[in-house]
Amino acid sequence: MGPLGVRPLWILIFLLAGCGGAGRPAVPILETVRSGTLEWAGPTPVLHLSGSPYSLGYQHGSLMRTQVRASVANIMAFADRELGILGLRRVMARRALDRAWRQMEPFVPDRYLEEMQGLADGAGIPLKTLQRVHALPDLTSIGCTSFAAAGPATADGRLIHMRNLDWSIRSGVQKHAALFVVHPKKGHAFVNIGWLGFIGVISGVSEKGISVAEIGAESAEAGLQGIPMPFLQRRILEEADDLKQAVALIRTGPRTVGYNYVLADAPRKEAVALETNRSRCAEFWMNREKRNAWSVTVPDVLLRADWAVNPDVRDRQRACRGDPSQPGLESPAGSSAYDVRYRGLAALLERFRGRLDAETAMAIAAAVSSGNNIQTFVLSYPELWVATARGRKAAPGTVFRSVDLKDLFRNE
Repeated sequence: MGPLGVRPLWILIFLLAGCGGAGRPAVPILETVRSGTLEWAGPTPVLHLSGSPYSLGYQHGSLMRTQVRASVANIMAFADRELGILGLRRVMARRALDRAWRQMEPFVPDRYLEEMQGLADGAGIPLKTLQRVHALPDLTSIGCTSFAAAGPATADGRLIHMRNLDWSIRSGVQKHAALFVVHPKKGHAFVNIGWLGFIGVISGVSEKGISVAEIGAESAEAGLQGIPMPFLQRRILEEADDLKQAVALIRTGPRTVGYNYVLADAPRKEAVALETNRSRCAEFWMNREKRNAWSVTVPDVLLRADWAVNPDVRDRQRACRGDPSQPGLESPAGSSAYDVRYRGLAALLERFRGRLDAETAMAIAAAVSSGNNIQTFVLSYPELWVATARGRKAAPGTVFRSVDLKDLFRNE
């Protein structure tokens, strides 16, 4: 779905008039907070955070206080502009974000609420502002592309996981990109490929070698009384030992709006795609997919863009030319998400099957990238390559920076 699109007017009216659950009051947390550490991968800051939930947030906020504040201010300015397209004044737009957060907050694990409080305190930002920032992803369309390949499909047999994040390059969020190496007090350590001032996970990989990538897949089957997608993906990195546990976390949710997911397990060389909306979750495992009229399967490869293969999920989709108001399933052909980021990607994966390596994956990412691609990662565990958009130049056209995940996880 390329450019970011604010969800239809009905959802904003629903947010303003809906009956969201009461938010939990912030509880002061008194503790001695140890310092995090900061290093750099080229121009990208790498923040090492460890300890209790509050400590993680406080370290994040205090390590780069000025930059965190600038990042949050930038995101809020962008949100004001985008919601303003629908004729809402700034105050009404922020009221919509507040209403959305109140509905989602009861489903957010307490540890993340404590971390947000620590971030607010460390950076000197009002907690309400951070709540608005963390409500935004589930209200916007994030069209992306991802594939996982392993075994005979790759040059050395290792699993390769690639994702392009197509949000909005106009947002300027890429100016505040960061890597977070997080060692929570409980749970697995993980790397969050994200942005300053945001604790949820859009892209990431755990010390267990499990990687996550979501793809916006707008659906009429949607609501906000569930756990926001970035926190759901973070739970996977912290809690899942394998993909079955990861799938269970997404299945049980409760979920909010439509997303496709590509999850990979590098040590086991497995991958699974999930196509979801609020009430439905269909799973597809590598080498166990069945083709339909519009889908493509490549041996030892799993790929997804916005389009849903499962007919029940597709029936409720607005993404890729879907029309839930019409009977039957609409062809996704004619949308760039399908023609380029799905069929085009599949053709390249078929062409290079057996020769796929990290460098080839980077080239494929560039070939199917949209002009709104703000982030690309390529994982061939334990090596991780990340590219971030620079100005209006899409991520795969910039420099890929590599990090050794084993070294990062050892460096607590």
